[in-house]
Amino acid sequence: MPITREERLARKMQHTKQERTHVSQNPPSVADLKDGVSVIRSTSEGLVEYIRHKNTLYKKVLDRADLAKTRTTTVKKQESTLPIFQAYRSSSNQSNFTADSETTLQFNSTSIDTASGYSTSAYTYTISVSGIYFLYYNVTLTQIDLDSSYSGAQLQMKDNDGNYFGLCRLDDKEFTADTAHLTRGANAMVRLSAGQTVQVTYYPYAGAAQSDMVRNISSVTGGESIFGGYLLTPRTFNETTQTTAVAGGSDSGSGLGGGGAIS
Repeated sequence: MPITREERLARKMQHTKQERTHVSQNPPSVADLKDGVSVIRSTSEGLVEYIRHKNTLYKKVLDRADLAKTRTTTVKKQESTLPIFQAYRSSSNQSNFTADSETTLQFNSTSIDTASGYSTSAYTYTISVSGIYFLYYNVTLTQIDLDSSYSGAQLQMKDNDGNYFGLCRLDDKEFTADTAHLTRGANAMVRLSAGQTVQVTYYPYAGAAQSDMVRNISSVTGGESIFGGYLLTPRTFNETTQTTAVAGGSDSGSGLGGGGAIS
């Protein structure tokens, strides 16, 4: 089957050896060149193409033709919002803790909650990012029954799996009568997983149900009841970006003595 003219040309181009351009040193003179035949020379200006036309020498300085380059950059970033919270008791005291019963302390307002994790109705903080947390509480109690200290009482933090940490005990050597105000606090570093909850509880072993947790009225009595914490180990992740450089290297001409002619 005969082939078309285009196919013949395509085959010819495939089998035609590419001619090598010879690059000599130093600029040529007019006498060195034939009219209409260009040469390339390596000069102090770089690679320069010269051509003779009507007994006049012209030149064009060649720029480097850089290929487009893609650069990949990987940057380590961390969680954009670090989980931090602090809750406190507002409005009124939490009153009359029942003896021999563990009661959740009701911190019903927040001053800080960057991840919206604290519930002012359940009085728990829900972990949004797994990691190691620094947790703390500072609680002011009032009207503590002397009988409760004889058998003991304690403040503590706990998670939803029943693990306790940051225990603070009241023992039978601390009181000789019912006390007006007592402030106790503790802190702990705890590894927690996303979805877990933490809270503060109080357990008086005996005595009358008369003890209260004082609301925040520090300007009057120095009472302060707060619960808070923050993530110590923010999650990190890699962000990869790619930047493609614009290809440079369009040829630009320059000449001496009127329009690129070399006299």
